[in-house]
Amino acid sequence: MKKHIISVFLAVCLLILIAVPGAGAMSLSNFGVIQTYNGEFSDVAPDSWYYAGIRSVYERGIMGGKGDGIFDPDGLLTIAETIKLAASLHKGYHTGSMEFDTGTPWYAPYVEYALENGIPVGAYRHYNAAATRSDFAVIIAGALPDEAVTPINRIADGAIPDVFESYSYGQAVYKLYRAGVLAGADSEGTFYPGRTLRRAEAAVMIMRIVDANTRLSFSLAAELTAEQIYKLASPAVFYVEVFDDNGASLKTGSGFFISESGLAVTNYHVVIGGSSAKITTDDGSVFEVAGIYDYSWKDDLSLIKIDVNNVPYLELTDSSKLQTGATVYTIGSPLGLQASYSRGIVSRAYREYEGVGYIQLDAAISSGSSGGALLDSFGRVVGVTSATFIGAQNLNLAMPINLVGKLSRDKLVPLKAILIQTAYYADFYPAPDFGVFFDVRLFSTDAAYPGTKFAYRLSDIQGDIDDVINEYRHLIEQNLFDRYGYEESEDGKIWTYYNYRHNTMITIGFETVRNRECFTVTVR
Repeated sequence: MKKHIISVFLAVCLLILIAVPGAGAMSLSNFGVIQTYNGEFSDVAPDSWYYAGIRSVYERGIMGGKGDGIFDPDGLLTIAETIKLAASLHKGYHTGSMEFDTGTPWYAPYVEYALENGIPVGAYRHYNAAATRSDFAVIIAGALPDEAVTPINRIADGAIPDVFESYSYGQAVYKLYRAGVLAGADSEGTFYPGRTLRRAEAAVMIMRIVDANTRLSFSLAAELTAEQIYKLASPAVFYVEVFDDNGASLKTGSGFFISESGLAVTNYHVVIGGSSAKITTDDGSVFEVAGIYDYSWKDDLSLIKIDVNNVPYLELTDSSKLQTGATVYTIGSPLGLQASYSRGIVSRAYREYEGVGYIQLDAAISSGSSGGALLDSFGRVVGVTSATFIGAQNLNLAMPINLVGKLSRDKLVPLKAILIQTAYYADFYPAPDFGVFFDVRLFSTDAAYPGTKFAYRLSDIQGDIDDVINEYRHLIEQNLFDRYGYEESEDGKIWTYYNYRHNTMITIGFETVRNRECFTVTVR
């Protein structure tokens, strides 16, 4: 009987311990606001980049000033001050209290606490020396358990330009980068480990630790081998097949995922003209194209949605930073050969052709590569492979990936919803009838063996002539004509298109016909 009573008593005690959380629960919520900042520091302007950080650490009682209403934001943080911060963070996180006894010198209790709790401060002997950025990272990261600084960022091994994880301070720096506490001193994520640390910088970093909502979201990639890039990219790149209303295959191309939810990019000319489409991934899985969000005929890009979720996807990067001579990789489905991969260089980072800005490259692409990914040496997308010059060797073009940012993601519509109804020249299907479509009277019809030349006076064409011609070119491409050639004559620009399915060629341009300036459409 006595044993039974004791067991019940112990069970009740355990229930009480579990049900009532003590002040010592380990949590970032222990760092609550305990006082209000009312402009106590005269040297901290409200519009300064570090104002929020200093205010945060002051209100939580983690950092104070130097006396006389001064915080000294540009003052150098010492090793002793860094150890005090680390000890306070450790004790506050584990117990909810940051109280320490006084000692001589003033930092002695903090050093003692740090040594007792495994905070890495044993190598430091000159506590009044200025702390470097690497010192700060090692001491602060060592004061916090992994669950207090969980990763939120994709920081690849070796991605920080001046820090490798094999360095003595490397793991600490990568831990804080991945948690969004540190982000580097420039757009490349450079850490500058040997630089001394200002008090203002320390305040901002401590703010990001105790207030997870202020942590920074970003990513850094490391340069990869060609084999690593292919392994990364091939699951995210797919083969596209486009069908008409009757389910007959019209054309094929390439595309790639840019989000795990099935959002994808391809060329506009890959999908235009079809009523539906499906994709095949590198593992042989087949999915329907649910629809299209937006497109740009001029930029030859479209944003499509695939009926699938939780898919591998590619990271995009800033194509404006691409340099001529940089190594690039192409991956797509030329001639239906899924996940074909090639390597080359950027022949010209910006090449304007027909009024459009491209990336020129020498990496091999072929028919069917359209819509594939152009990757940098980090495996990030810098462009969309779009065109090649017929009869030339390794003169290929890609659309800069930054242009995708101009496309809307507001409304998803079926592919056939973007098709334009077209009238065709008699006996020359599927060549669009310019005169019928734009309501322009035909000026003359002349034989152009083995076809026919249709001429329209420029004076009869309503609206901006360049806009009208571009819309007609758009219509031609919708009807599955591929751009075959381009040149400039004395009268103006001349474009040639060819439809392989119907063996039909269209040449459009400007000519003088019967002493009148005309726009001509020659169909063969």
